Amino acid sequence: CEAGDLLRALGRLLSCSAGWKYLARVVGLCVCMDPQLERFADTLALAGIDITQPFDVRWYNAHAIEHSLPLSPLPTFERPPSDGTLAVLLGNSTALWPAFLRWLAAQPDPESVTDPLDTYTASVISAAVADLTGGARHDIFWVTDSSRLVSMQRVALVSGLCYHDAETQLSIHPAFGAWVAFRAVVVLDAPAARFGDSPPPLVRCLLTDADKASARDAMAAALRASDEANLCTQLHGAKGMERDVRLAWAALRDCVTVGRDHRYSEAQLVYHYTKDREVLMHAMRAQPAAT
Repeated sequence: CEAGDLLRALGRLLSCSAGWKYLARVVGLCVCMDPQLERFADTLALAGIDITQPFDVRWYNAHAIEHSLPLSPLPTFERPPSDGTLAVLLGNSTALWPAFLRWLAAQPDPESVTDPLDTYTASVISAAVADLTGGARHDIFWVTDSSRLVSMQRVALVSGLCYHDAETQLSIHPAFGAWVAFRAVVVLDAPAARFGDSPPPLVRCLLTDADKASARDAMAAALRASDEANLCTQLHGAKGMERDVRLAWAALRDCVTVGRDHRYSEAQLVYHYTKDREVLMHAMRAQPAAT
């Protein structure tokens, strides 16, 4: 439908810094990135971190309180409440995979790199944040750090980036669909008043009735395949998932119609869920040689 086409187009715009500038110009919103933040987004996009979503910490903290979520508030650096506090959600689509493989191939001994994907994303994000802040106060909350839990899905929801499906807990991007992964939230000691006092409208439901029915079935199958007591470990732990469990959870993402053309490659999908080194090394060696 026309509305759906418009929403998908806006999703593509909002996944890059140029899109923010265009949207601000068209609808008159004062949300465009300043030059430093724009350079930050562009630098990360070249490294495959192609989702850069600024937001006001107030939105996330208020959402957690309103919905009685067991989440710690994000820091505000004692900024006046009227100023807000600027933060950025960082993530990726399938664009991360080729950039990561090129980096891995350039390492002296690729097979010896510990947690290679997390090592790569942490290094590129940390370097970009250091360049952005120039030593100013900031904090980085990593998706891999369970001791400082931030719901990246809730950040994506309140910032207007993704639709959040409460039943499956999937974050669904208007362009990339279910094929997104969040890496970190960066909180900056900078005002966010330019966004205004209220968060943007939530992204409407992006699931069709058929999607919802398929997702319910896939969710039930995935839970049956998982040891529910160790679900978080299976999803985020160092060992990854067993192959049958991985297939079950991948099937859940495949239920979403929107964004199917951004589906992860089979190698990226398998490694995302299983952390299978053999799959990773084969994908790295299959990459075209750099010119």
